[in-house]
Amino acid sequence: MKTIIHIRARHWFLLFTATVLTASLLLTGERKPASAGEQTFTGKAVILIDPGHGGFDGGAVGANGTIEKDVNLAVSLKLRELLTDAGFEVVMTRDSDCALDDAGASTIRRRKVSDMRARLNLTRLYPGSVLISIHQNKLSEDSRVRGAQIFYSPNAAESKALAQSIQDEFNRAIQPEKPREVVRTGKNLFLFYHARNTAVLCECGFLSNPDEEALLCTDEYQYRVAYCIYRGLLQWRAG
Repeated sequence: MKTIIHIRARHWFLLFTATVLTASLLLTGERKPASAGEQTFTGKAVILIDPGHGGFDGGAVGANGTIEKDVNLAVSLKLRELLTDAGFEVVMTRDSDCALDDAGASTIRRRKVSDMRARLNLTRLYPGSVLISIHQNKLSEDSRVRGAQIFYSPNAAESKALAQSIQDEFNRAIQPEKPREVVRTGKNLFLFYHARNTAVLCECGFLSNPDEEALLCTDEYQYRVAYCIYRGLLQWRAG
């Protein structure tokens, strides 16, 4: 089944070859000379994908026990594949079930703070990059709520436009009956409050909704979600 879905995703990709080629020309940046042991790029073409949570921090737990960190990583890996094929330089904050915390931190709170600071430091290593953070939502009070919603950092002028472009793709392709609006992040989201990059947070769906939770656990739907983010990014850069 996974192979079939993979081929389907490739088919979607080929349908938009012209768009991809145009965007690749706009996006491909030259590598700067790198010293030994160092990898540095012009920020123009670098996409920093951040699968939320990981390791000790599972994030939200779905109505049927789905752990957010696992869905975040699955979607992020599919997004990396699409972006890499389109010619982007992709950096991931994690590509396995791990956290970025300081192993010496003595409490869960300190480990979480350490993890967030490590992710923030990566944005500083790639100051011209675009940060796309992947998360899943939860609303225990109402299991009927569903749908993707995109948040944007207030610190870079282009963040809102990118968020809107990705939200438009979700509203068009997945949730036309209940479109959502983009939301500006506040102080409660440490990474987005401090990062200076163009940065968006993609809440891809509600794990508290059993039907949407089930969809988010399938390869096919994960590819659809990744593709909406990918298409939104291309539209934003081409515009």
